[in-house]
Amino acid sequence: MFEPPQRSVDHDVEASMRLFERAHVGEAAALEPRRPRKVLVVLDGSAQDRFSIAVAGALRDRFGCELAVLDARERIGGNDLAEQTADGLKARALAKPAGDSFQQILDGVTAAASDLVIVPCPYGRELDAVGPDSTGTVIDVLLARSPVPLFVVRKPFEPADSVVSRVLLVLIGENRAAPVAAAWAAGLVALSGRLQLQLVLEEEFYENVRELMQSLNPEVDLSPESLGEALTQAHARLHAALQKTAASGDFSYQFQTHLEGEAALVPLEDAGTPALLVVALERGDHASEGHVHDRIRHASNPVLVVPG
Repeated sequence: MFEPPQRSVDHDVEASMRLFERAHVGEAAALEPRRPRKVLVVLDGSAQDRFSIAVAGALRDRFGCELAVLDARERIGGNDLAEQTADGLKARALAKPAGDSFQQILDGVTAAASDLVIVPCPYGRELDAVGPDSTGTVIDVLLARSPVPLFVVRKPFEPADSVVSRVLLVLIGENRAAPVAAAWAAGLVALSGRLQLQLVLEEEFYENVRELMQSLNPEVDLSPESLGEALTQAHARLHAALQKTAASGDFSYQFQTHLEGEAALVPLEDAGTPALLVVALERGDHASEGHVHDRIRHASNPVLVVPG
């Protein structure tokens, strides 16, 4: 049988205790939706650029946000791509700096005072050429260091303005970044659109907590259903807050919970239109970090990664 490392077990024990403690919650207030004000559009010359540009234009038209464009490719001397794109978007082109692509992007976030970054994945490579399991070094570094949410474009789609008609907020276990991610999901979902909160009970987390409980009392056999119920109760406040936010925000809201591997996510595409996946990134949490990487690798949908 697989034996998890002690650090993993200790973390899961701590997470499970927080989960049960948070099951007792008071009345929740509606969330304050978060919306972009300054967006950095990162180009890499791949097929994803067209979708990134369309998403940026849709955000500008809806929210009136300022756009900045950056060509962060290495060993590219000119800045024609960024300047031409900026002209079409009525945006400003950032001067092309030197250095690694990930550092150029991080510096661009600072230079443009951005609160959202649209970036293709894998950066600088066509998805079909490298395969679906690759995210690339640039995305790995941005996930570790970006101070603002990343709108990760994984596959080109059209039309881009319908991406936020369905928004799926997918959470695994207890996650400190969940309220911020929920606020972004509520802020981006289209008017008359649909927001769904999906709680996923991770199989490894369940097994570790079950072993912990049985070590304390061998007669106790924790069922997935009971831990799933605790997971639901732990997010009861967030669920209630999203209900109230939807009622005042003119979008519909649904809630679902399931075990990892036993039920698939709801269909992610309707007639070729992708849903936007929103995931909460709690840095330093191996379950959260692994979940975010898996969602980016395995979903062709655009993914909004919101760090806590």
